Amino acid sequence: MQSKNIQVKNIQVSDICPSELNPRKTFDQESLAELAQNIKEHGLVQPITIRKRPKGSDTKYEIVCGERRYRATLLNGSPEIQCIIKDLDDKQAFAAMIIENLQRKDVDPIEEAAALSKLYANGTMNVADMAKMLGKSTSFVTGRIQLNNIIDEFIQLMRDGTLYLVHLLDICKLTQDQQKKLYEECFSPACIARWTQKILKMEILHDMIDEHVMQFLDTAKFDTKDCSFSCGHDCEGCPFNTKNKPESFKDANRPRCMDSVCFGQKTLEHVLRTAKESGLTLVYQGKGNEKWITAAGAAGLKLINADDRKYVFEPTMPDESKFSDKECYEKRMFAYRHAKAIFDSNVEDGLVEKVFEVCFDGKLSGEFKWTFSAPKENEDAKESLTKKEQITKLKDQVLKCDEQEHDELIEEKRKMLEESGYSTVNTPLNAEEQRIFHAIIMKRLSYDFKKRIGIEWANNENAYKACAKQIEDHRNAIKREFMKQFLSEKSICYSHDLAGMLIALCDDQMGSVEELEKKVAEKYDKQRQSLKKRIDELKGVKVEEPAEDSAEAPAEEETPAEENVTEAPSEEVAETADATEETPAEKETPTEETEEATEEQTTEETAE
Repeated sequence: MQSKNIQVKNIQVSDICPSELNPRKTFDQESLAELAQNIKEHGLVQPITIRKRPKGSDTKYEIVCGERRYRATLLNGSPEIQCIIKDLDDKQAFAAMIIENLQRKDVDPIEEAAALSKLYANGTMNVADMAKMLGKSTSFVTGRIQLNNIIDEFIQLMRDGTLYLVHLLDICKLTQDQQKKLYEECFSPACIARWTQKILKMEILHDMIDEHVMQFLDTAKFDTKDCSFSCGHDCEGCPFNTKNKPESFKDANRPRCMDSVCFGQKTLEHVLRTAKESGLTLVYQGKGNEKWITAAGAAGLKLINADDRKYVFEPTMPDESKFSDKECYEKRMFAYRHAKAIFDSNVEDGLVEKVFEVCFDGKLSGEFKWTFSAPKENEDAKESLTKKEQITKLKDQVLKCDEQEHDELIEEKRKMLEESGYSTVNTPLNAEEQRIFHAIIMKRLSYDFKKRIGIEWANNENAYKACAKQIEDHRNAIKREFMKQFLSEKSICYSHDLAGMLIALCDDQMGSVEELEKKVAEKYDKQRQSLKKRIDELKGVKVEEPAEDSAEAPAEEETPAEENVTEAPSEEVAETADATEETPAEKETPTEETEEATEEQTTEETAE
């Protein structure tokens, strides 16, 4: 509207009435009374907005914005109220009412959803315009519009504090029939009474939805592009695929099926197909499988109870990409090869059999498993299993014998070297000795350094030979890295002789360190002077002030390092004065404990 069409004047309250278009229907009486008192004391800060009513109406004007202010004025008994008169049609008036309501700080999300949905439905504004108007994202507006789809049962649970808005924003994406099913199976009073948590975690809500309403398509056992199932269509173009409803669901990267019945039927058909094609023994385990056993029988399949068998697992090869340490990977590989050798031997001997598990504990599984083979006829099952487990243990012992033989040989050679006079030979090292010497140093160096010079170190007996060329090409760098690491690492065992080596290396390789030495010396000279001065003061000794005209003498406020000195109680000074003169100030940097305590205190204060 142009400013020339806007009029501000005092209007008789008797000539004004609320609008039927206003989406806000409830007003808190206590809040109204507070507003009335505020208006009475300070006056109306913002005029209400009204428009003219058609001729022949009971009143001249109806409220567009400001019904709370109008009601508070009525409570005060004021005959007039300041108004802004605008020329608006029904659509414009409705939009203005909604905008005002949505800009309240205490707006109810359900009212907000209803208002935005009405605004969107009558075509007054699109999603982008509403987002800009509210200063929110388009996803926020879309979520609120979808929230209008929520059923009353879940709204009541939010009002009661059982659920929160974040829960409803996920639930509202389901159809109302799906919401009713979810409510009946997971959120009825009887179901809630069994909950073990006060606040429902989002991952638990998602599990509920997945189990009772929707399933992630990437978890399907069947091929989602297969059209040969009884439903006659694949999942890609299905209207119950959330990927095909981007306006309602954001999980385009991980779509879900909203038809749990169809999803379950496809899963059953796939499992029975796979069972028939496998040619393996078909088994079930546990109780409550009658439904699936019947379905398998109808498909011409016979299932065997696997409760009298014991499942075993095929060893899994470790993934080298998951290991940053090559040696650790090699150790895992050694254990894997050991277990795999026993497993393959059992399969070859017929002790372990591959089966297809159709179901377990009333759930459809459709998984390939390994079990100790079925007991022979007329042989006690338990005894048979015991024998097979014993055979497996004996095979493990055979393999361990091979490994122990090797380990003992190494131990004997270690003793041979230990007892020999090898180290008394003072001749130059031969080529092999040189390689071994540098390889030993390499064992002490970091993984990053090895990687930097192109060495892939492995935990096997030929590792040093495999890296012989790289070691030879970088032997000087290896020696320098070893010295750097040894001399620079912090340790409680750091000694005076090591300190001498560090000083010598720095002096030799990094030029003069006079500036560094001077800086450190000045720091501690100041601390010593400050300490001695404080001691003299405590002893009652008169301290002579430095000459004012001395160019070299620093100002008094510059010399003391009192923040680095802990003042001792007077009764302790006599005992500690002599020691204080012989030792540097103790407080150089905060201790780790002090830093941690300060950090914890700061964190707690921030939280509060």
